Amino acid sequence: MRKSYDEIKKIANKLSCTDIFSWSKINCYKTDIYEYYLKYILRLAEDRNDSIYKFMGGSAHEILEDFYDNKLDHNGMLEKFEEKIFEYDVAGFKYDRSNEDKNKKIALKYESCLKHFFKNHQKIPFKMKKEMFIPIKINNILIQGYIDFIHQEKRNNKNIIVVTDWKTSSIYKGDKIDTEKGQLLLYGLGIHQKLKIPLNQIIVRWNFMKYVNINCLQVNGKWKTRTIERCNIGNKLASSVKMWLKKSSKDFTEEKIDNYIVDLIATNSIDNLPNDVKDKFIINDCYVEVELTKKSIDELKKDIINTVSEIKDKELKYKNTKDDKIWWQDVNDKDSYRLANLSGYSARLHKPYKEYLNNLNMFNNENKNDLDSNDDEDIEAFLAEII
Repeated sequence: MRKSYDEIKKIANKLSCTDIFSWSKINCYKTDIYEYYLKYILRLAEDRNDSIYKFMGGSAHEILEDFYDNKLDHNGMLEKFEEKIFEYDVAGFKYDRSNEDKNKKIALKYESCLKHFFKNHQKIPFKMKKEMFIPIKINNILIQGYIDFIHQEKRNNKNIIVVTDWKTSSIYKGDKIDTEKGQLLLYGLGIHQKLKIPLNQIIVRWNFMKYVNINCLQVNGKWKTRTIERCNIGNKLASSVKMWLKKSSKDFTEEKIDNYIVDLIATNSIDNLPNDVKDKFIINDCYVEVELTKKSIDELKKDIINTVSEIKDKELKYKNTKDDKIWWQDVNDKDSYRLANLSGYSARLHKPYKEYLNNLNMFNNENKNDLDSNDDEDIEAFLAEII
């Protein structure tokens, strides 16, 4: 159960903290300063509620909680998810707000992947605690966190605490991991502070629900891990499966091999393959662990202290001037997809986004005018030369 503001305030006083934040609040500021202004300073209600992603993510978490509470089995999870798909479709929620063809393509892939997850998720075989509140103290700042799932297991004869954060988003890679890992690091720090457990006995990880990690046996006898979208398992494994079918001791004909490959792609499953080929592939849920070290924690602490200080400085300036330019953040092409399809604020309220769209329209109109006039002149000059 979520803590009330009064309960959080008491915890902050007990820990001698003067500022209360959450990771979502800090991350909002780091992602979009003006959205932070709308949400946390003006406290304006979002005027766009047609993005499906936050609803789908919330539903996925609820379904998983019911599964781990033994209220649903795998078929029950799948049925409940399909009910949610229907509900959100009727409500008019979108994956892409501006392009219906793209919206349908995303929906097909996204929902196929999650259906595969609910049908095939490998249950964590340990007692789980869900939505656990954890306070994290950084100097005089209290960060309030709620851990999706936490359990204890033994690894190398040591008791290990494992934190799992479920994600329905695309998998994080490269710089995106560094951008998003702060929340997991905070959870690890909170557990370290509360339970006095060494950092090397705490595992923090994501489960990217739309993906699987597949261990594939190579010809040289070594195993290689591939991360594949759940809706695309058959297609991605086709060439490797074909190789092992050809090497099978059963000496399959080309026609038989082709039939296996067609079935593999059609069913998106290795279940119908011969056992000696099936054994070459081990399919697991897609867990991605984040390294939890003193260095990564210290870097995170420094970043949060600086970010909170910057926020408080802007808040003071705004209090004295009421100038929203203090919160201005120029919008670029990289921001445009998020603002067009994920943000709860439209261009009517998000002024930097409105300015970006106006400038974009102006640029496109100028280009169109240039194209209309200059291209006509160039064509006329070219025709004059060759006639």
